[in-house]
Order: sequence, then structure tokens, then C-alpha cells
Amino acid sequence: MFSPANSSDAIGRRIARNFFSHCSHVPLVLIILEYLLSGSGYFFQADAYVLLLAGVGHACVAARVPAHRADAVFLSNLVGAGIYTTVEFLLEGKAFFGQWHHLAYWVFSIMFACVQAAQVRLVGWPRDAMVMAENVLRSAIPLGMYAVFEAQIKAQPLSFFNFLQDPAHDFLAIILIMLGVLLGLSDVNLRRSMAMVDALTSRLKQFSEWSMGRGILERAIADDRTLLLQRVNRYVLFLDIRGFTAWSELQLPERVAQFLGSFYEVAELATDQAAVVKVKYTADEVMVVLADGESAFRVARRMLESTRPLLAAQGLSVGAGLHAGPVVEGVLGSASVRAYDFIGDTVNTAKRLCDAAGGGELMASQVVCEAANEAPSAWRFVTAKGKRQPVQAGVFKNPPDTGNDQVHSPQEQG
Repeated sequence: MFSPANSSDAIGRRIARNFFSHCSHVPLVLIILEYLLSGSGYFFQADAYVLLLAGVGHACVAARVPAHRADAVFLSNLVGAGIYTTVEFLLEGKAFFGQWHHLAYWVFSIMFACVQAAQVRLVGWPRDAMVMAENVLRSAIPLGMYAVFEAQIKAQPLSFFNFLQDPAHDFLAIILIMLGVLLGLSDVNLRRSMAMVDALTSRLKQFSEWSMGRGILERAIADDRTLLLQRVNRYVLFLDIRGFTAWSELQLPERVAQFLGSFYEVAELATDQAAVVKVKYTADEVMVVLADGESAFRVARRMLESTRPLLAAQGLSVGAGLHAGPVVEGVLGSASVRAYDFIGDTVNTAKRLCDAAGGGELMASQVVCEAANEAPSAWRFVTAKGKRQPVQAGVFKNPPDTGNDQVHSPQEQG
């Protein structure tokens, strides 16, 4: 279940991942370079900590940037260099811009900004090429900084042409570029694999929601103890179509399936913004398990009202039964077939009340009526199978218009 704490943890993980995967690369190489130029006293100066701050700032911004916006991705890559330049300029003034390694931070930042923004806009092999280019650029960071470092310690102008005249430098450049290419190929394959895993996860999540219900699935992901059998007080509502069996005998199976699909859709819309635990469909029957009585009555009335036009068009009607009490809920089944379900006398009683209700009627047990402070139009004793004593239930006929709560069928909405 989503919570601010979970959100903070996720942001923290993204910041850490961004820092170590790319935001810290240039700052850490710069820290090493400046340490070698300045000696051990370097860590008593502000420069190293400003560079770390720049890397962390970049990671924080990148963690909150929408991954689908190329412009935002581009600008986020300039944050680190911007922080470093601003603070160091205040400390050193114009002398800051006289150091090649300071400007190198901007060069690499702009190049990374370009290739990452291109990855957002491109698809297929062009996007893979940009992923490869990013990895080659990352492997080139130490090479570029080494050229800057050598030029500074030798007090020579920076020239990559002259730098590459040395065979040792050529060897280093070739090795680092090859490493970048290999890392790029690995990154492309990893991203493709992750895309396949994400697609499969999305489909499995959808299948699980169909079976368990979205609310139960979200709670189970947060705490797998949710799936254990447990005794809980619930409100159980049953809705059943009257005359469905006789009607379906005269219809093609495809027509029956299409009609039931419309019926389920309209019925589920009636559960919107209610404390629903799960909705379950079985042929022409709908079972809704809810957490409170107010929601239960509202859902029952909305279902009766919203399904009425769809059913009346076929000469059908619907009855409903509502009861409350303890149930045992959790995952039930065998080793190969399991489902999240609800069992107990409360479920059975709600089903019997539904069976006893006439078309357009809602029969709610006395305990439900009293808990929700609802006054029925009449009281009726229902002899329920398996019950020693009749169940007293309130009869609600022609439920009042729910105004803004009314739900229309897809045909009416269209």
C-alpha cells in the first residue's frame, strides 16, 4: 500500500542509484585529479566537498525528473556542473574559469545531457546507439581528465592531438573505448531484458488484479501476511439476476457472454469510492465484500438502480441480499489452483437473503439495518437453508434516487 514513508524510501533509493550509476563519475574523477595536483592538503579545502555536493544535487534532481521528458532530462544533467560552477566562482572568482578541468565538467555534462535526452526521444536501434554512446563517454572520463592532468603538470597547452602521439596514450584510449563499447552492449541487453521483465510483470499484475482485486493485491505486495487466513468482520452483498436462466436458453452463448460483460461493468462502476474489499463474479451473480455498512447500502442501491435499465431491456430484473458479520478471508485452494476468497455463515446468509429477494428488492439483515441506521419499508422473516431460526430482514423496494451517485450503463453513457 502506498504511503509517504514508502515514497520517501523509493526517492532515496533512486537518489543513491543515480549518484553511483552516473552523477558521481565526473566529480569523483575531478576530486582525484585535484588531489594529485594539490597534495594531501586538498581535503582541508572546500573544493572536494563542493564536488560531492554537486554530484548529490544532480542525483536528487535526476531522481525527481519525469523520465519521459527529454527537456527535463537534458537540464537535469547540467545541475551538477551548475552547482559546482556557482559555488566555486563565489570562492575563486574569475580564476575558476582558467582551469581546464573545471571546464571539462561542463563539457562532459553537456555531452551526457545530449545522449540521455536523445534516448528519451528515440526508439529501436537509434536509442540503443545512444546508450552505447553514453557508456563510451563514461569510459572516456578518465582519459579526458588524464589529458588535462598531464597538460597541467607539464605546464603545456591542452592538445588531444599531441596527447595521442604517445603510443602509451593510444593504448589507454583504445582500451577505455573498447571497455565503453562492451559496457554499452551489456547495458543495451540489460535494458532489453528489463523491458521484457517489466512487460511480463505488468501482465502478471493485471492477471492478479483480475483474480484477487486491486486493493487486496496492493496490500499483499506491502505485507504478504495479508494473504493468510484471518477472521474479519465484513459486510457481504449479493446481487443476482432474476429470470436469467430462462433468458439465456434463448440466446447464443456469445450474446450471453456479451450481456454479462456489460452487466459486470455497470455493477462494478457502482462500487466506485466505496470501502470495497473485493468484487467477485459468478455467472449472473455478483458478490461484493465491503468494510463498512454505509458503503454497503450505498453500493447496493447504486447497483440496483444502475443495472435496472440494462436488465429491463431484456425483460430481466435483479435482487440483492446484504448481511454483516465475521468471515474467514484469505487465500484458499490447492497447490495448483488458489484464490483469495471469503467463507463463513455471514456469506451464506447474505446469499440466502439474495435468493429470497424479489426483482428490484434489497433484503438486508436486521443487524445491518441497525448498524447503518436504515429503516426498511417492511420486515420479513426468511427461512435460510442450514439456519435453525428464520432470519429477520428489512425489505427495501424501489431504492431512492441517489442523485449524483447514479451510474449509467456504457450504452447510456455513449
